[in-house]
Amino acid sequence: MIPSIAPQDWKRFLWAAVAGAIIFIFTQIGPAAGDQLFSSSTPDVIAKSEAALTAENFVKQQFGVSAVSAHTIYQTDSLANGYFSKKDLLDSFEKKYDAKFPTDTFQVNLDMEDGSKAYVYVHMTNGSIAGWHWLGAAASDNDQLIQTSAKAFAETKGFRPEELESLYINDDGDAVLHPDGYKLGDASLELVIGVGLMDDKAVITRYKTAFQAPADYITYVESQKKTGSALSVVSLAYMCFISLVLSIIYAILYRRHTTFRRGLFISLVFIVFYIYNNLNVLDGILASFGEQSRSDAELNATIIITVVLLIPVGLAVYFALVAGDGMWRSQKRPLWPGFRERGYGDHVWRSVWLSYLFAAIILGCQAIIMIAMKFLAGSWATSDATQSSYNTNMLWLMPMMAWCAAISEEAIFRLFGIALFKKWFKNTFIATLIPTIMWALGHVGYPIFPFYTRIVELVILGTVFCLIFLRYGFITAVFTHAILDSLIMGFELVSVGGGVNITAALIYAVLPVIVAWVIRYWHNRRQIPV
Repeated sequence: MIPSIAPQDWKRFLWAAVAGAIIFIFTQIGPAAGDQLFSSSTPDVIAKSEAALTAENFVKQQFGVSAVSAHTIYQTDSLANGYFSKKDLLDSFEKKYDAKFPTDTFQVNLDMEDGSKAYVYVHMTNGSIAGWHWLGAAASDNDQLIQTSAKAFAETKGFRPEELESLYINDDGDAVLHPDGYKLGDASLELVIGVGLMDDKAVITRYKTAFQAPADYITYVESQKKTGSALSVVSLAYMCFISLVLSIIYAILYRRHTTFRRGLFISLVFIVFYIYNNLNVLDGILASFGEQSRSDAELNATIIITVVLLIPVGLAVYFALVAGDGMWRSQKRPLWPGFRERGYGDHVWRSVWLSYLFAAIILGCQAIIMIAMKFLAGSWATSDATQSSYNTNMLWLMPMMAWCAAISEEAIFRLFGIALFKKWFKNTFIATLIPTIMWALGHVGYPIFPFYTRIVELVILGTVFCLIFLRYGFITAVFTHAILDSLIMGFELVSVGGGVNITAALIYAVLPVIVAWVIRYWHNRRQIPV
């Protein structure tokens, strides 16, 4: 069994945790309380159902066609948000332009009674119609009609004629205008206005507004995304295939030091929640399609592919648990104690409280690292519809991903990863560094730039997790990881608001204690002999 923590260590970690919590609160929670994600105020976000109703009423009034179905997702202009974030212009944008030209909207996908489709963009806070695209009108090839109609419509939106001199027809046959005077930094407003024909009369079929970030910024971000995607593939290949193959081999080689029953239950729990949570964010995938409609068959195929691709992850977790346990026990270092071992329940109970201290310490360290990266590397964050809580169907279940991440990543990168590379290189530092880098590479897909921001952050924090694992064991590392992610996701639930979300955030915050208590109670009741 892993040695108990000394009383003086408890005191030292407690003070460090207090310091970490204070740093996190003053640098993250405090500012966020008065400055929501992209707003200096805290307006209520309308319900998706309200956005759908608004969109249905709009198309009926605007085009005289009723909608037979509606599906609402969150959509965002990541480039504009990122540019404004980088240049510290988010507050200026909100005060000056957000009410009329929002970068974040609810996209309502409508199937119309005439078989056509429409996409209506509803402002998330004031509920106004921010844009639309109806695909049910006949196309017009009269450039003069398009230009005249587009300018006339723009004037109804408050633009003066003298502001609308810059106009051209794009490849889709839509009028593109750049009104004079609508700029923020080097980003300028662009209007896209589509004109179609209904009963030989001009109708505005499309209205889109967007601030165009500078070309050099767009080129830079695209290059960063390309590099980040390549690095993510490296980490995914390591996690799902390389680690899977090697863990199977080493599970067989070290089978006499462990049992294939180890980790079976936890792996099954992981894969069930992991699959469900991925299906829970399908709206994020739909958002990435934009206005490219998908049939039910295509969506079902997406679901099936998602499930199939997650199976290797579940297998990798299971065999990493078995192989890692066997390899450490062969060294007489049982870093993952078994339920049948004496003191197991007390070890779990002690680990969970220690983990809360470690989580607070890591939160403070994370805040310091991100602040340092902002000043040293100019790091900034932007929005991402694929990862947004607004595209989570059952938001209150989102923190379950904290447990999925904790179980899978600690099993593959720490329990098995460190044991594997320590056997190969006979050096603890190298054994911790390689899987830590692989772990960090798996997080570069987040909308934070430059891409190496998260690599630097997570190599540092990953090293901390390695130290926790090597000194206090696998259970403490899992609890710490789960508590850390649960608190971060819980803060997001609270920021979204609502009784269910806030209650869920509180439950997830104390869930590790409940789990640990149940395990200790069950272990002590069974009084399993040595």
